[in-house]
Amino acid sequence: MQKKPYELLRESVDNCTTVTPKNKEALYDFLEHEHPGCCLFTKWDNPPIIERGKGSRIWDVDGKEYIDCITGMSSMNIGHGDERVADVMSEQYKKLSHWFDFPTPERLKLVNKLIEITPGKFEKKVLLGLSGADSIDQAIRAARYHTKRPFIISFYGGYHGANMGTLALTGKGGMHRWHNPVPAHDTCIHHFPYPYCYRCTYGKEYGTCEMQCVKAIDMLLSSCETAMANPLSNVNNLAAVIVEPYQSSSGYIMPPKEFLVELRKLADKHGFLLIFDEIQTGMGRTGKMWACEHSEVVPDIMVLGKALGGGVPMSALVARSEIFDDFAPGAASNTYAGYALGCAVANKVLEIYEIDRLVENCAKTGEYLAKVVKEYSEKHPIVGTYSQQGVYLGIEYVMDRETKEPAVAATHDICNLMRESGLLAQLNGYYGNRISFLPPITLTPLEVDEIFAIMDKVTSEVEKKYNLV
Repeated sequence: MQKKPYELLRESVDNCTTVTPKNKEALYDFLEHEHPGCCLFTKWDNPPIIERGKGSRIWDVDGKEYIDCITGMSSMNIGHGDERVADVMSEQYKKLSHWFDFPTPERLKLVNKLIEITPGKFEKKVLLGLSGADSIDQAIRAARYHTKRPFIISFYGGYHGANMGTLALTGKGGMHRWHNPVPAHDTCIHHFPYPYCYRCTYGKEYGTCEMQCVKAIDMLLSSCETAMANPLSNVNNLAAVIVEPYQSSSGYIMPPKEFLVELRKLADKHGFLLIFDEIQTGMGRTGKMWACEHSEVVPDIMVLGKALGGGVPMSALVARSEIFDDFAPGAASNTYAGYALGCAVANKVLEIYEIDRLVENCAKTGEYLAKVVKEYSEKHPIVGTYSQQGVYLGIEYVMDRETKEPAVAATHDICNLMRESGLLAQLNGYYGNRISFLPPITLTPLEVDEIFAIMDKVTSEVEKKYNLV
């Protein structure tokens, strides 16, 4: 009989000699009593069980210290354990934790602040949520209801959530398989290739490609042979295009700046809404508050979350006011959306951003990081390419720079050795050969040096193992 996934995982823990006692005990507990479907074992063979954190450091149950370059998948941008946030949580809980999805002073304050700090000089309205997927779901519903059109375009490699409403937008077959035999609600969803210039789906080279990744969408929308549109019959069924300004879950891949510019032109030409998913890229990670600011492009709807809550569930979509014009009472309600405690924390987080000048700090550290990662890539032939802006960093590993053969096993080894050396980052990529770094945006140049001292050492070890020196 074929073994179940959790049984194979337990065998892996059994046979590992580098798992410390309390971690091993906790992993057994996890595999025995929780479902193994979270992404814990997709990052390392034997992941650590984290007990506490402070700043950019976390400690596992055996007391081992790590530099945290995952930060709750970009949720803890301000770092772990900020006392100012802890104080606000305590004060607000005693005052009012939650009532319902109704306005409170903290909620009204947050809504007005989000309107102020998001791109666009037009009138806006806000719909608060609890998670990124929660707000993505509402954004798609709002776009369809406003335009009275059904179709949405998303991009392969994108991640916009994994519930029944949002998984259809997430172009990841490995996640869709778990919804068999009933698929996600993917009616009227079309996917196109994202501009992953290092491995262009269209076989083009950046600089001479004429932005084929956008041109392909334009060509289809201008034709009469798709369900999305038929201009000869004056038919437009496309409500919106949703896109990550930088594609995060697939390996921290950055498109050319022209990509968003051309998408904006396309939206204006064909009359669909442009939705930016800034859930991972936003809140200062790229050296600007929002990644789309690097291209100076303004969306019609922006979705944000993760770091907004500073460790508690909080998300929002901010949209042109007219998109909500036809919403009547009861159109969008969620028991915990806009809860007072979460709004108070989000307000404090945004205040910390201003007081500590976190975005400016990130941009400055990003300049130093750019030099360090360039030196690292030049030294190590296993590095095929990398994407970096602010402290947003993804590195791709290859067996040969000419053929670009993905170094899948080697990347896996690097990620495991990083864990053993006290550095946690995310294994991902279209071919499983990228590592993404998501440190707090409070990262300092000294911490950059610590990270790449480890990276230099473990990368050299792996290159030697695979005869890449």
